[in-house]
Amino acid sequence: MIDRVISRNQLGAMLLALLLASGPAVLGSARASAAGITERSYTNAAGTRSYYLHVPPGDMAGKPLMIYLHGCTDPEAQLADNGFSLTRIADELGFVLAYPIQTRDANERWCWNWFDPANQERDTGEPSIIAGITETLIEEFGIDRARVYVGGYSAGGGMSTVMAATYPDLYAAIAPMAGGPHRMSLQPLGADLTGATIVASMGPRARPVPAFFLQDLADQTSLYPIGRANILQWLGADRQAGDLTLADTPTAVSTTADPVPATIEHYTETGCELAQFVTPIGPDHIGGGLLMQSPAGLTLQRRMMDFLLTHRLTGPRQVC
Repeated sequence: MIDRVISRNQLGAMLLALLLASGPAVLGSARASAAGITERSYTNAAGTRSYYLHVPPGDMAGKPLMIYLHGCTDPEAQLADNGFSLTRIADELGFVLAYPIQTRDANERWCWNWFDPANQERDTGEPSIIAGITETLIEEFGIDRARVYVGGYSAGGGMSTVMAATYPDLYAAIAPMAGGPHRMSLQPLGADLTGATIVASMGPRARPVPAFFLQDLADQTSLYPIGRANILQWLGADRQAGDLTLADTPTAVSTTADPVPATIEHYTETGCELAQFVTPIGPDHIGGGLLMQSPAGLTLQRRMMDFLLTHRLTGPRQVC
C-alpha cells in the first residue's frame, strides 16, 4: 500500500531519478527525412524551442494531435537508430504528431523542468511554450480541439502531468509514463497524493483527465512506487474534479505478452475508462523507453494511442 504522502526516502529517489534519468529522447536528425519529419521552432516570452513534426497523408482538418515529450539526455543523439516509430501509428490512425525538444541551456541533461516551480504554472515557462506549439498546430491544420493529447516518458512523463494540470482545457487525455507526482516539495520533502494540488492548478477549469500510465516493474531509475504514486494522485484529482467515487483499486485487470509480458489495470467510472496502468515485466528504465520509441514496441504505442483517442475534451467537472 502506498501512503498518501511519499516518505523522504521515496521522494528523494524520485527527484534523483528524474533529474539524472537517462530517459529516452525522440530523434536523430539523420532519421528525419526517412520518417517524414520536419523541424520547426516556436518562440514566446518564455523562450524558444525547436520541435519536430510529422503529418500523415491526407487532409488534416478535423484530425487529432499528439504532443510527445522526450526524457533526459540529448534528444538529437540518444536512441537515434530507433527512428520515429510512433509516426507509423500516426499514419495508421491518422493524427498529427509533434515532438517538442528541450535545450541544454534550459537543463544540462535536456530534461523538461517539470519539478521546478517556475515551470509549473499556466502561461509561464516551459508549459507556455509547449501549449504555444500545440495552439500553433491546432490553428495551422484545423485540428479537432476535442482530440488533442500530450504524453511522454520519464521527465517527459512528469511534464505531461504539468501540462494537464495547467491546461486541462487544452488536452483531452494524457500519457504520463515513468513520470512523477505533481508539485512535489523539497523542503520538507514530500508530495501530496490526494490530487488536491492538481485540482488547485486547474482552478475553475478543473475536470477529470483520462490518463495512460506505464511503469516498468524493474525500472531502477524511476522506481515502481513512483508510478503507483503518480496514478494515485491522478485518481484523487479525478474524484475531486468530477465528484466521483472512483476507487484506488482497478475495476479490471488483464494481461498481455505483446511486446513483453505485462499487466494492464483498468480504472472505470460510470462507463468511462479514466485510467490504464501498464506494468511491463522485465524492462528497465531505458528498456521501457525503447518500447515507447522503437519498432519493437509498436503494439504498446498503439495501445497508448487507442486509449487516448477514445477520449474527447470535456468541460469543467464533466467525465468523458
